[in-house]
Amino acid sequence: MKQINNFGILVSITWSSNRWQDYADDEDLSHSDFQYIQENWDAYESINFGHKKYPAEEDGTYVAYTPMFNRLPALDTSKNVKVVFFKSNDWRTKENYIVGMYAFPEIENSFVRKAKHPIYQDYQWGNVKSKVDNIVLFKNFLPISNERLTIDQFLPYTKKLGQQGFNYLHSDNVLRILDRAKDINPRQADLLLVSSRLKKLILF
Repeated sequence: MKQINNFGILVSITWSSNRWQDYADDEDLSHSDFQYIQENWDAYESINFGHKKYPAEEDGTYVAYTPMFNRLPALDTSKNVKVVFFKSNDWRTKENYIVGMYAFPEIENSFVRKAKHPIYQDYQWGNVKSKVDNIVLFKNFLPISNERLTIDQFLPYTKKLGQQGFNYLHSDNVLRILDRAKDINPRQADLLLVSSRLKKLILF
């Protein structure tokens, strides 16, 4: 197995009781730690996993948003990135979870949604996108915490969650996340399919 540095990125989004498939819930917004949400009372990540509910763009991609990419990762550092994992903090339980992923993503300052749907009038743009078939919302979310990082090895050694707004993941970290996600979602077809695509780049 080859080691690929910075094969993935772990980014934060605001918690969604609607599983990131509808307008932001007022109670979720009121518990958000993100300053821009407190000031604007909205979360552009609210439909990040609406790819099975809302129309895709003409090229087959679906657009998501994370405040962590308001400042984009450096091109030389992120050139190997093949997956973006989204984590969120459930304000009810105070636990962090990896909730899903965008495989083979494109990352830019602003992708304007050109597809037509009433909800896109309020959520007009984002900063990461993937083909719909490479987007997965985990049915069962994957718990992640600083206390368990040494055991789980979801992040590179000595790293902590979100020290710089997002975390780079090496290929071995990505494999561990994918394997654990499959353990708790053994029959989730889209997860199994996208995981196999990513693993081929690492294992072969």
